[in-house]
Amino acid sequence: MLDRATLAFVGTIERQTLINWPFLRIPGQDTKYWRVMDRRVRVETILKGQESRKLIDIYEFRWIGGTTGDWNLTYNHGRYLFLVQREGDRYHVVRDWWRSIYPIRSGKHDRFPLDNSSPAWERVALLQYWVHPGWIPEFLSENHLDPGRALGAWRRVKILRGFLRYPDPRLREEACSQLTAMEQGQDQCSAFYKWAPDGWIQNRRWENERARDSWGWWLSQKDKPGAMDQLKLLTTVNNPTLREEFCRRFQHEFPNDHDNGCPANQPPPATIVTADGDLPLLGPWPSER
Repeated sequence: MLDRATLAFVGTIERQTLINWPFLRIPGQDTKYWRVMDRRVRVETILKGQESRKLIDIYEFRWIGGTTGDWNLTYNHGRYLFLVQREGDRYHVVRDWWRSIYPIRSGKHDRFPLDNSSPAWERVALLQYWVHPGWIPEFLSENHLDPGRALGAWRRVKILRGFLRYPDPRLREEACSQLTAMEQGQDQCSAFYKWAPDGWIQNRRWENERARDSWGWWLSQKDKPGAMDQLKLLTTVNNPTLREEFCRRFQHEFPNDHDNGCPANQPPPATIVTADGDLPLLGPWPSER
């Protein structure tokens, strides 16, 4: 979708209207269930392409019949990442109906992290974790934080651990909730929150029944995408005895890899997203951010 887009940007929806085009024909579908969704969007931050106008029109062919699945549900005044193609004086989404418009709930930004030499989907994912004014407390529970799967589980967990030091308790609690819900022993934080008992029990069960089996499985898959992330996560489990064991194993298998949770007697690594990407957070959350 990104390759097809002539413009990729973050903007807010000023208005959106369903329009009935009498002569609209969608091959292979019942025409009466299709409409045109016309959106007036205010451009905020451009990722790809150029556009000098602050307000642009974007249209999409929209199914209005019953359905399920991940489709382009949007709201007035919401902030989204749009991937669109230029058609005359307006734009058309690169994929109608199915998800091609992604919510941005981390606030209003005037730029993306990193620069154009970095992969676009990595910059999108980091923007989702870069907290700016206007952020929504529940944004960490959004399903589309990493639509290009650019970060991986290890980087995501380090970012979540960074949020455990954020000044606003709402974001600290949401980050802890996300770590606990993984059920992979990443819940050092959950003892401090009253909503965590069930998650705490599930994580302890995982440590007792499946953690060592997980090590063996992911080690056998170490050359496959995502396997190293899972092995690194085992070096940051909540159980001190297991963590020490996994650190010994990891350092034996991968002596030249220093981006992990070892040594086991140190706090698990945490990061903070800035204009320069996700950087180590070595102390409290910076007051100026």
